[in-house]
Amino acid sequence: MMVQLGPILRKHQFEHGLRMLEKGYKAARDSFENEIKRIEAEAKAYEDSGEWIGEVDDEGYTLWEQSQVYDLQIEDIHSASFEVRKAFTIALYHFWEDSVARWMGLNGRQASHEEMELYCSHEGYGPSPDLGAVRCLANHLKHGRNSRNDWLVRLRTEYPSFLPPARSNIVGLSEQTLFKVAAVIFASGPTVEN
Repeated sequence: MMVQLGPILRKHQFEHGLRMLEKGYKAARDSFENEIKRIEAEAKAYEDSGEWIGEVDDEGYTLWEQSQVYDLQIEDIHSASFEVRKAFTIALYHFWEDSVARWMGLNGRQASHEEMELYCSHEGYGPSPDLGAVRCLANHLKHGRNSRNDWLVRLRTEYPSFLPPARSNIVGLSEQTLFKVAAVIFASGPTVEN
């Protein structure tokens, strides 16, 4: 009996690509966490030293003080962490799109999201019922308000349970949401399980 390697290789390539994206994200996250720990240790040592570092204006008002610098550095790391989660959310969706385009043999031709979903369905690759939510989220993160479509409104309307309840018109992209996106992408392609 002859074993067809194409589908097996496709499955392993898809899973490997997802693992590499996960590995890249975790390396960035761990780096940020280590940097926060380093800054917190410096801040604690500064506080314990009793030394004061800062600048005062001519009238005696404090312009800045070293503990504020530490707080701002940690805030910058949290902002950078959001940007990394944002980039990886977009990368996961683009990985799925690029993979499906390759499987479909598009060779540079365009296919709609719906056509790609249909292809995956015919191949037995899910897709996850939340794949449309991931599309909306990725497009919102990529284009924001500079799009003809209001992807965030569409996400909140068509997939109300995908994200936590809105506190504002800004998406709070947690690591939990990023991992949810990864699970949706995993369930929308050829994995060893399907």
